[in-house]
Amino acid sequence: MTLQNLSLLVMAIAVAILIFAAVGLYPGSFMVLRIVTFLAAAAFANLAYRSKQIPWLCVFVAIAVVFNPFIPFALNDATLWRVIDAAVVLIFGFFFWRYYDRYGKGHRFEEYVAALFPAHHWVVVDRTRDFSKTLGRFVESDTNPDFMFRDVKTGKSFAVECKFRSYLYKGGISWDRQRGERYHAYGVKHSVPVFIAIGLGGSPKKPERLFMCPLEKLNNFANPVVPMEEFVRYERDPKRQFVSIEEIIG
Repeated sequence: MTLQNLSLLVMAIAVAILIFAAVGLYPGSFMVLRIVTFLAAAAFANLAYRSKQIPWLCVFVAIAVVFNPFIPFALNDATLWRVIDAAVVLIFGFFFWRYYDRYGKGHRFEEYVAALFPAHHWVVVDRTRDFSKTLGRFVESDTNPDFMFRDVKTGKSFAVECKFRSYLYKGGISWDRQRGERYHAYGVKHSVPVFIAIGLGGSPKKPERLFMCPLEKLNNFANPVVPMEEFVRYERDPKRQFVSIEEIIG
């Protein structure tokens, strides 16, 4: 079992125990509850730290302090403990949903990327609509890059696929070569270059770093994890809008 899977298991056990405790149906040892919740809070704090979400990190550190099994928090009011248990369940659940909500993250990052291409400089030629989720069946066009933009001034077009990552994976960015080949086929079919917009750190609507990497650069890399140094030359100011295609190509 990997460390990540072990962390998820501890989180799930903690939430289950806390739910039973919150409704007064937990028959087990309070020390077990403390230990499991403490470990879960530490696991959540690690996720918050890796994704640089400092307010959340402070919240989970506070929960770990309250439930720490080493110096028990002196509170003898059972009713108040139930309220705390319920609050912690909600906090864990909300953060877990926000952190692992890949579709929501992807959609918010796409909105951010679209805002980098103002309407007076760019035409949105096409945008992938993710019909598969609403129809409940595979839609081939959903595998296309997220956007195709056309420069108003030059008439040149290019496609952009959006990827947001909260943190690095093994010192780099993971890349699905199979998807990359589909994006390449799309570019060939429409005679346009394809770029991968990668947001790193922060939040999908406000990433700390932004990279506009040519698709070929990723597809030509043999390792499924592309090291960070390969992206340096493609880094762009995450707060600055693009006004010409030359800024994309670099």
